[in-house]
Amino acid sequence: MNNHKILIVYFSHSNNTKLIAEWIQEKTKADIIRIEPETPYPSGYQETIDEMSRQNKGKILPPFKKVAINIQDYDTIFFGHPVWDMRLPPVVRTFLRDNDFSEKTIIPFNTHAGYGTGKSVNEIKEFAPKATVMEAFSIKDSNVKNAKPEVEKWVEKMLD
Repeated sequence: MNNHKILIVYFSHSNNTKLIAEWIQEKTKADIIRIEPETPYPSGYQETIDEMSRQNKGKILPPFKKVAINIQDYDTIFFGHPVWDMRLPPVVRTFLRDNDFSEKTIIPFNTHAGYGTGKSVNEIKEFAPKATVMEAFSIKDSNVKNAKPEVEKWVEKMLD
């Protein structure tokens, strides 16, 4: 994968996933974009959970702010997100739905509150069916701050 053009795409609500994305960028020097919902999620924990639950129950895929990057210009995409209710956040599913990941390699990474990846990787495969989706790097929120060496080792392995 060393000759591939790499992109980092991530959504972060509490900045845990953002920190990992930034470490990946330091290691790879890749381009990076943040998925941002047009209407931000609430800042409070319970309010965010309530809004995410409302979106999931209503099968709502909220719009995101458009980004000035063409996915087609990249071969390998590190794809970061928190795991909410054992799933991808709704805005992340919208991003996957609205972009063509055909013939791309997606390398997922996520942060979670203790339950792991849940069905988030399967949802990436569902929304990007023509991509090759690698095994995810998954880390508990409370372990993120000290995980830079672990993240760097994982990036090296993924790009080997």
